[in-house]
Amino acid sequence: MFSRLLQASVRAGAQRFAAAARLVKVSPNVLTLVGLLITFGAAALIAVDQLLWGGLVLLLAGSFDILDGAVARATGRINRFGAFLDSTADRYGEGAVYVGFLYLLLIRQHHYLEVFLVAAALSGSLLVSYVRARAQSLGFTCESGWFARPERVVVTAAGLMLNQVTILLWLLALATNLTALQRIREVWTQYRSEIRAVKSDGDVATTTPEAGSAKAKAARDAAPSSPGAV
Repeated sequence: MFSRLLQASVRAGAQRFAAAARLVKVSPNVLTLVGLLITFGAAALIAVDQLLWGGLVLLLAGSFDILDGAVARATGRINRFGAFLDSTADRYGEGAVYVGFLYLLLIRQHHYLEVFLVAAALSGSLLVSYVRARAQSLGFTCESGWFARPERVVVTAAGLMLNQVTILLWLLALATNLTALQRIREVWTQYRSEIRAVKSDGDVATTTPEAGSAKAKAARDAAPSSPGAV
């Protein structure tokens, strides 16, 4: 997983670039949607076997995923709908890329084994995001994982530019599902810790996820959300 220091450095650089390019006058939501359209373009290039260009365009789309958050922070326009739109666009973008792989493998190359890898990688990618979102909705912290979205974008682009589709799909299929399991373990560990803490206090009533997460959910809903990699 990218270190917090590296993420902070990239975000700071993106905020300076956004200010210099006067992108702060553009709505962060517009940048999110532009990035999604560029991702669709990358998916189309993958589908027609233009892998080098597909990887390059995918990296360009990833830069918009950084810029929308940078602009939102620079202009103080961080809000829950923006975070919701950003995460939803990410899921649509990932789905489109995998559809591009399916078209390439099934229609153009007639490679059937790799189709199962695409299905496994797509399931793993969606689970990585879902586990985090569901855990946070219940009041847990869920930030761990080797293959969050930034890693998936970079590795996918690199695999495309190196024309190593099969190796790329094996890596995505394994790493995304391992990351989902890693996050499930993180949530389980927190839950066990909560139960031990409650038992030590003698308050059995708060051992349920609903009771334990009520205050955390209320505090989270009271504060604006910010877009981030999932």
